[in-house]
Amino acid sequence: MKTIEKFLNSGLYIFLIFSITFISWSFYKETPPHVFNLYNMIGVFLLILINTFILSFYKNTLYTIPIIIGFQFIINQSNMTFDSVGELGFPIVAFIVLLSGPIIHLIRFKPKFKRGVFFLGFALIAGAYILSFIFAPFEISGIVVSLMGLIYLLGYIFYSITLKGNLNYLFKIMLFANITLTLQVFFYIYQGYLLHPELDIYYRLFQGWGRNLGWANINDMCFYIALTFPSYLYFIFKKPQTYLTWFLMLLPVTAVILSKSRGGVIGFAVVVIGVVLFFVLRGNKKHLTHGLIFLTVSVIVFWINRAIFEIWYEFFLDSLGENLNDFSSNRIQIYKDGWEVFKSHPIFGAGWLSIQTLYPGERMFMYHQTFIHALATMGLFGLAALFVHYFQIIKYFFRNVSFEKYLFIIGYIASQVHGLIDNVQFSVPYSVLIVLFLVIFETSEKKTSFELINNRYFLIE
Repeated sequence: MKTIEKFLNSGLYIFLIFSITFISWSFYKETPPHVFNLYNMIGVFLLILINTFILSFYKNTLYTIPIIIGFQFIINQSNMTFDSVGELGFPIVAFIVLLSGPIIHLIRFKPKFKRGVFFLGFALIAGAYILSFIFAPFEISGIVVSLMGLIYLLGYIFYSITLKGNLNYLFKIMLFANITLTLQVFFYIYQGYLLHPELDIYYRLFQGWGRNLGWANINDMCFYIALTFPSYLYFIFKKPQTYLTWFLMLLPVTAVILSKSRGGVIGFAVVVIGVVLFFVLRGNKKHLTHGLIFLTVSVIVFWINRAIFEIWYEFFLDSLGENLNDFSSNRIQIYKDGWEVFKSHPIFGAGWLSIQTLYPGERMFMYHQTFIHALATMGLFGLAALFVHYFQIIKYFFRNVSFEKYLFIIGYIASQVHGLIDNVQFSVPYSVLIVLFLVIFETSEKKTSFELINNRYFLIE
């Protein structure tokens, strides 16, 4: 078992999990009589099987984190709604089987309960989810989504008492997750490229395949890429002699540009600015030299393919519309609707399905803005709970700031900026990622700091 645990602690294992995720997700066409693709279902249950094995035999649940994160990005059914999830059956069965692992682990290893650093914020958010359901008109379809806050809280408690964190392991996960997400965008682009042979090559790259990505849409993809993008810096600073990580960074940059996501570009611009500032303020001579080489090569590559930016600018001009609401893809009106909903239910909100009443029949679950959504769905109580959660994160990450904390802060701020115009904070995959990232930071003992030597900063283990 020690040999297996050594493998589980390796980058090769993390690579294997995300390879299963990407390969399984890439089978997106339905395979009758199954609504889901059969190979996607096999991939999901394979991850669940590995997860259950680890939880059954190993005390440290750290090795399940790549699986749980991969699980967020493996579902490829593009037509799921609150009403259809129960009808499809498979997601519910998969989720129930997934829960068997933690139950076995708790029975076998009997970990002791303790309040973690971020417990209060998650507990208040869980309460806000439930209270919004209790005080809103009853809808049976709202039960599951109203329990999600409780699931996040239970997940946080479980991992905070069973996991021994390792920040190097975390950043390996973030790097492979970023690469996986980037490959999913390229797969999306490639499918659109195949569907439109009549167009010029650059226009074909912007077409996409006319469907969302199953677990999210193309806009959502961008803030997950932004959140995990600083992981490249981790390995650049840890292993400054390699050029591979530098040039891997070109892939997510290209993916975000070709996604045509205006909000994605805004959030990603924030993370790029943070990365550049980090290099300038903390990089040594070797880092800055490699950075200059990378920048030069990037400029040459993008200059040769500058038609991409010209097309992107055309798309941007076409999206302006006649007014700000058109330009925002109807978001301004959604914000106004959300504000009116809040005014009618100011304390605990109108519930998580309130937007379905405003836009019946549409695949719209959120108000496209973090604070408007909190107010409309969970009222002032929900907004206060969110602020407590933010306060705990700020207090933890800005106290005794380490190298790893710097990098997390860059990606987290970028994703939250994106959340000012899109569904971020309350998206299920994002919430799960934040729970897991925070637990690993909280339970990790070894952190890396900077020491000033000859007017330059160097990493000190």
